[in-house]
Amino acid sequence: MIEQPTRIIRWVIILCLAFICLSGCTLNSITAQQEKATGLWEELIGGKSFGQSFVSVRNNLYLIDLSTATYSRVNSAPVIFSLKNNPQDIATIFSIELTGSEIQNDRPTSIVFPPIPDSAGKSFYFSIESPEATPGNAITVYANEKNQYVDGSAYQNNQMVSGDLVFTAYSHETFTCLGVLRDIESRVANDVPFFIFFAALILTVCVILVLSFRRST
Repeated sequence: MIEQPTRIIRWVIILCLAFICLSGCTLNSITAQQEKATGLWEELIGGKSFGQSFVSVRNNLYLIDLSTATYSRVNSAPVIFSLKNNPQDIATIFSIELTGSEIQNDRPTSIVFPPIPDSAGKSFYFSIESPEATPGNAITVYANEKNQYVDGSAYQNNQMVSGDLVFTAYSHETFTCLGVLRDIESRVANDVPFFIFFAALILTVCVILVLSFRRST
């Protein structure tokens, strides 16, 4: 008679510990992406800039992976990455100069910057330029000639062009107990019938487990 409540209490403790462990965890999430390439753009030489606008669907935007190519050579010209609210802005949110050796060939070059807490639902624009680059000593980017990404556009020299660059933007989210509860509340409100069914299913499983425990004792 004592063992049955002890088992139930043990399961309750395990579930509570799992919930506590979830709070405080930080996970990366894709917040914008265009991953289909049809080819390369021309070399990014001095006087040119390549860019892409996009919308972040999550808060804490902090990382952009841009698919780049070096023509399988080491280019010495530095590359300047800039993040703005839009192409017309003079002020930048973040800017960094990358050495030629930091640019990846045929895979993403990752640019990390301080998280933007209120980025959800906002438009951004990133661009790269390489003022010292010359033909034969320059990088390029992968792009799609069609407009695959509906929430943004590709740019050359701050002018919108057809197509999109190949990129993935990430945000990170740190879970808290209150945040998890609010997320559950929001999801329940958006799909009440599903969660009624899901709750009934969980209750049925719990009843079956309790009955099986009783039979075993």
